[in-house]
Amino acid sequence: MKKQYPEYGILYVDDEMKSLKYFEAIFEGLAPIYLANSPEEGFAVFQEHHARIGVVISDKKMPGESGIELLKRMRKVDPKPLRFLVTAFSDLDAAVDALNDGLLYSYLTKPWDPDDLENRLSKALSHFCLERERELLIREKSEAFQQLLMADKAASIGILSAGLNHHLRNALTVLRTFYDLLPFQLQDEIEGEPKDRAFWCDFYEEVGGQIERMTSILSNLSEGTKMSSLRLEGEIDLAATLRDAGELVLQGRPDIRFKLDAPEDLPLIQGDAQKLAQMARFLFEEARSVLKRGGEVEIFLSSIDGGRDVQVMFLDNGDPVPEEDLPRLFDPFYVRANQPEELGTNLMACYLTVFHHGGTIRAERATDGRNAVIFSIPVSPEPENDDEVEPTPRMLWRLADFSSRDLRAAGAVLPS
Repeated sequence: MKKQYPEYGILYVDDEMKSLKYFEAIFEGLAPIYLANSPEEGFAVFQEHHARIGVVISDKKMPGESGIELLKRMRKVDPKPLRFLVTAFSDLDAAVDALNDGLLYSYLTKPWDPDDLENRLSKALSHFCLERERELLIREKSEAFQQLLMADKAASIGILSAGLNHHLRNALTVLRTFYDLLPFQLQDEIEGEPKDRAFWCDFYEEVGGQIERMTSILSNLSEGTKMSSLRLEGEIDLAATLRDAGELVLQGRPDIRFKLDAPEDLPLIQGDAQKLAQMARFLFEEARSVLKRGGEVEIFLSSIDGGRDVQVMFLDNGDPVPEEDLPRLFDPFYVRANQPEELGTNLMACYLTVFHHGGTIRAERATDGRNAVIFSIPVSPEPENDDEVEPTPRMLWRLADFSSRDLRAAGAVLPS
């Protein structure tokens, strides 16, 4: 028999087996039914299946733990499912207090009427499903908005970097020339070894490293923010591209383990081979920078969306990035608290490579606590139109056509 609400089920906890069997027989056509004969069993079932449970019903009086205490424990695990308490009429005051405290969605008195209970459960499940759909819609809108906003920000940085690049590179070229010639000039001047070798061994090399760093930042900003059309090539093996990049970047670092998992039937993609290879190197360079004490990089590739996209999960077990900083990793001027010398230009370039291939990219915390960068790229991206005008912030608001109220509810900061 087809269930009215097949996606989210009902968990019923009662120490009376007859009540459990009676409940299942009556309401099995409404939604998936989960049964538990004790508070501990009910809590274990909830821990395992809470993502698929929409309504929890618990008897108030049970051996070992009251229904109110059980529902409080469940709320700490997952507050989303709607909670009902089954109580005798004489215990109604406790149920009303729990309702007023926000613990309960509603309460039921024994004996309950099957028709009335079915109506109430149907309304509760309908309410729960609507809330989940609303949350999903808000999340999708917020993610799409952040993608558009980041693309516009990167375009603005690209315009700025294009203007500054020429002047700064000229200055850096002069500094680099002076740096390279200084040892020879010094040798001619003093005709022997310098007195302070520590100065020349440490500080001199630090200066050279900073010149290289500034040059690298300029290159990443310049290359990463170019809005020119992709040079699409066919039959690119993304798994091989990532594997080659890993072997190149991680050579000399035997303390970092590298594992790549890809299905044999993973489709080859069309794309800009040079930019995809550069993106792969940048991802490994980021992982290498956070795995200073060694660790593991693990990559999973899969075909999604009916074979139209290839998804890559890039994981490392370095120090966890704070949850609030995950959306900022692709900001070119984001600086890690424990790595003030590192800017986010590498990941910004990765973001733009994925964006211009028509894909999406995000950073999140994996279920096992590892840092994860997840991106998907179409197997056959649509070529960009050179005549298209790059979107400005105000254009983004019109293009997105989002509800300001929903976006603010999702935590987005909107301009006035």
